[in-house]
Amino acid sequence: MDARTALAGVAGYSHRARKDQPAQGHLLSVQADPPPEYPLGLSVLVSGIGPSLPVVPWIALLDDDVTTTATDGMYVGYLFTSAMDAVYLSMNQGATQHLRAAEADGHKGRGAEIAATKEIALETAQLRQLIDKSLLAHKLASIELGAKRFLPRVYEAASIAAVRYPMSNLPDNVTLSADLSEFAGLYSQCVEIKDELAANRRIRTTARSHQQQVQPAVISEFKPNSSADYVAAISASAERPSRKHKALIKAFGDAVRATGRTAVTSAHPRDLVVVDRPLEWLVEAKTVGLNAEPAVRDAIGQLFAYRHFYYREAGKLDPRLLALFNAPIGRGFENLLTTLDIDFVSRVAGAWRGSEDALALLA
Repeated sequence: MDARTALAGVAGYSHRARKDQPAQGHLLSVQADPPPEYPLGLSVLVSGIGPSLPVVPWIALLDDDVTTTATDGMYVGYLFTSAMDAVYLSMNQGATQHLRAAEADGHKGRGAEIAATKEIALETAQLRQLIDKSLLAHKLASIELGAKRFLPRVYEAASIAAVRYPMSNLPDNVTLSADLSEFAGLYSQCVEIKDELAANRRIRTTARSHQQQVQPAVISEFKPNSSADYVAAISASAERPSRKHKALIKAFGDAVRATGRTAVTSAHPRDLVVVDRPLEWLVEAKTVGLNAEPAVRDAIGQLFAYRHFYYREAGKLDPRLLALFNAPIGRGFENLLTTLDIDFVSRVAGAWRGSEDALALLA
């Protein structure tokens, strides 16, 4: 199933129909087997899992490091209108935190829903003021779902930016994938901005669900005097990789193994080692946010450090270096990597794009 089919298959949905209607079954199949155009590492949830069907069906794409539910935190979602004549790709926010805050203030029932909707609308306005304006270009500042119930109205209030697709004229997969890539970058920035607003107590709710609150990093001294010190300290580190990072490594490793080559993912802290005799490929994976520079810079530094300590200091033949990314990094950074003799691969619209030698590993 591709991204366009995932949307088109929801046509004919009715919240008044039975849960075994074809459109609801289609939504469940999207969750079970997401389209390859969806960004790697984002979980997919769909509406209709509960006891009753919602007026507005939806498909949500969530970063598990931010939230695991569409009712809380921030997520990218496809929201269908109640008339089923259009679907919005929306950078959106869950309403549960706001409803809990309103109830804690003494509001009840409909009053709590009104207070929560007003508060989330104010937060949406604050976020839009701080987001890079280039990310908001050609995107809608508001959406209209055509329903008067609390959840559709709060979806409208919580929409930070959106793109509208008529169901009768859905765009092709190239366009849908490009829009998803832009919204993935917008997602990262919105989480950073909202976390900062919450930390400075300018808003009451955070970008993350309660279960996903960030724990402060523990910084310890790291000044190795030898390669043995470096290898021991780095190998013992237990940094938890994100779901996106793990999904990227798995997808590339699986693609390499499909060619008959060996892809080793257990050589911690190295992300991936590809055996392509007589050489090895040292692969460092990075997830790209709005600004690709930190990911590129970190990949360069780690590839050089690992080559030095795990190969040159160990008297082993130099490996080929490969930087792996979950999104495009731009031609400028690709040229930079090339000048440093580092190959590169990026995941673009469900396919791999990169330097010639790197792509040969997948042939």
